[in-house]
Amino acid sequence: MSRYLEEAANLLRKSAAENDRDSWPEHGKRVQIAREFAMLAAIDKGLLPADIVQDVLRAVADRNA
Repeated sequence: MSRYLEEAANLLRKSAAENDRDSWPEHGKRVQIAREFAMLAAIDKGLLPADIVQDVLRAVADRNA
């Protein structure tokens, strides 16, 4: 597992624990950060996350319009 994916997993574990204590603002922040680390893990493995693919396709479509 890449270090990015490990960090995402750690943040999600913390969010799950915080969720039990009703700390929603912190939970939401950690989940968002975990998503960003997961995106870095995908890029590190040579994959393009869906959000980036959509941005690229929109840019190409706009350029060709």
